[in-house]
Amino acid sequence: MQQLLTWLQAEHELIAWGAWENTRLIAQYSSLLTALWLPSAASLECVGLSINLAVHPAYRGRGLVKQVAQPVYATLADRGVLAGVGFSNAAGVKVDRHSHAYGYQVIGRMQPVLVGLFPRLKSEPLRLTTDWPTTPFDFTPPADDLIRFAVSPALIRHRFAQHPFRHYHLGVWETAEGVQGVVIYRLATWQGLRVASLLAAHGHEVAELLQRWATALRHAGIYFVQALTTPTSVLRAALHDIGWSTRLPYTRTPYFLTVKPLKETASVLLNFNAWDCSGGDIL
Repeated sequence: MQQLLTWLQAEHELIAWGAWENTRLIAQYSSLLTALWLPSAASLECVGLSINLAVHPAYRGRGLVKQVAQPVYATLADRGVLAGVGFSNAAGVKVDRHSHAYGYQVIGRMQPVLVGLFPRLKSEPLRLTTDWPTTPFDFTPPADDLIRFAVSPALIRHRFAQHPFRHYHLGVWETAEGVQGVVIYRLATWQGLRVASLLAAHGHEVAELLQRWATALRHAGIYFVQALTTPTSVLRAALHDIGWSTRLPYTRTPYFLTVKPLKETASVLLNFNAWDCSGGDIL
């Protein structure tokens, strides 16, 4: 946890609060300042991304969630932050739904999908690697009406290439003009099958980027891709072009997108279908 918090604060400001009994930390809450792109306002808005809520098992049921969360959100409100957002797991969503003082609304469940790659893909393969490209690259976010977390090449590199203990695989699309896009994924096993777990993809043409990645995966003997997205995610739409996809009815680690409005204008965040999120957004 110390490594994780140190890494997070290298790119973002972290606001945290703890409850102590003598020298024992019995509850903690952390929120990371980050930005959302709101197409309705054509601007970036600061939000607090909830990344850690924990109460010691011996101290649960005493209202400690409220005590450690309220000072954090009072600080966020004083700074004019639009809302608190988060990705709650099954345990955290129970708190979100039953602790009214905590103030989070569960707006939707991230949807798992499994894709069997088409046997014949027309695009040329990109390069599969575990090394971040040394050539600088840039990209333009999609011009659509979806809400998404603001990213940049520097933030993507920090998020995936400089993580203190997680290691990721990359698909890098390069041309004579430079890097055109990067796919971030992890290798996993699902029901005995080798699977590429897609986390994020950034480039000028995301659909073409995934086509090239899928071709490279098939050449490497990987024929299935899994992903976790919101229903209207750009990645989810692009996955339909690389294989037969099916929504999985069950996942061992479900995640729910949650929102705590801090301004009246935050109501635009309560529409789950307006969000473009994927598994790589979950810290």
